Amino acid sequence: MHRSLKIAGVLLVALVFSSCSSISVVETWRNPSLHPIRLHKMLVVSITKKDVNRPVYEDVMASELTKHGIDAIPSHTLIPSGVRPDRGVLDRAVKKAAADSVLTVQTTKVERQTAIEPGYVNTYPGYWYPEAFPTWDLYGYYGTMAGPTYISTYDIATLQINVFDTGTGKLVWAATVTSYEPDNVISVAKDLGNMVYEALAKERLL
Repeated sequence: MHRSLKIAGVLLVALVFSSCSSISVVETWRNPSLHPIRLHKMLVVSITKKDVNRPVYEDVMASELTKHGIDAIPSHTLIPSGVRPDRGVLDRAVKKAAADSVLTVQTTKVERQTAIEPGYVNTYPGYWYPEAFPTWDLYGYYGTMAGPTYISTYDIATLQINVFDTGTGKLVWAATVTSYEPDNVISVAKDLGNMVYEALAKERLL
């Protein structure tokens, strides 16, 4: 019984977390010195060591931004795989895309964490039975159930998101976020796209 409740509890927690965002916003910043601007066409650039993740990040984020009316272009359609997006490469891509802004996303840190959930021991009083069961010595009976200690490890990734104005080259908006499931690239990219849209809309940059 107790084991069933334990499993049910674990499944409930998993269900709750699966319905939550894969990212948490640590802080955001808006450049207070820039004159009011509206961003319409955005080049999405994922700066990552895992080149295989780059098109996934860019495509999913661009798709989410496009759903909200932003003309978003994944940079991998203009910058070939393996080419480091330095200033010259980005400048040419910006001109080809006719983008008024550049959105960059980069993982800056990954930390391994360990969670320990102690085992349990449940002691409950026994139950009195009638004399129809003379061989059962149930008086003073106590039952115990013991469970193992659960140990799990997981990664926490810190990501930096920047939005630059291509007209001035200056940073317009920035955010630092964390993710407890960095390997779930599609989910993280989707949540990043929605977060960026909501933040820029709130700042009246769209």
